[in-house]
Amino acid sequence: MIKILQEQALNYKLNPVLQHFCKSEIQELCKAPMDGDEHGQVEECLKAAFLKKQLINRECQLEVATLIAEAKADIHVDPILETACTVDLLRYCAKVISGDGRKLSCLRTLLKETPNSLEKDCREKLERRIEMFRNADDTLAQPPEDMQQLVQQVVTSPARKFFLVILMSATGLVFLTGIFLGRATKRAMGLKNK
Repeated sequence: MIKILQEQALNYKLNPVLQHFCKSEIQELCKAPMDGDEHGQVEECLKAAFLKKQLINRECQLEVATLIAEAKADIHVDPILETACTVDLLRYCAKVISGDGRKLSCLRTLLKETPNSLEKDCREKLERRIEMFRNADDTLAQPPEDMQQLVQQVVTSPARKFFLVILMSATGLVFLTGIFLGRATKRAMGLKNK
């Protein structure tokens, strides 16, 4: 899985969702090379545009925010940051086990406690990524603006079955309450008429 995410980070054409939602942004802002050998420049350009709030299309914003949020899981998912911080990873975080964002957390701790110990390129990219993480979290946490966005979020949510169960339970509860109150009203009317 990590290998697939790394390859997608280096070649945006392997990510059809990103390619579809961000088509105009890629053409206008990033000017992707046609030979296909772009080494993550397009994704990096989209992340920079996201940070500068240049992405207009809401779907593109959400897709780029999702890419940024995925990179928090493991530094290997972000090959550009990993390449920039290879020396620091080997020097300071070699004993840290990969996965669950532990290596990234190690670098963040170093940045917080002793920022000058990190290589300049690593420090700059890491600071930029941390800012991107904050912006991505804010973007992904925004409530839907209209009913269509709410429906879209529920349909694409991994918890959509949970939402369906809650909706069906609420509908069933209203139905049962209606039946109970209808019978009680009918009995009350029957007693009143006697």
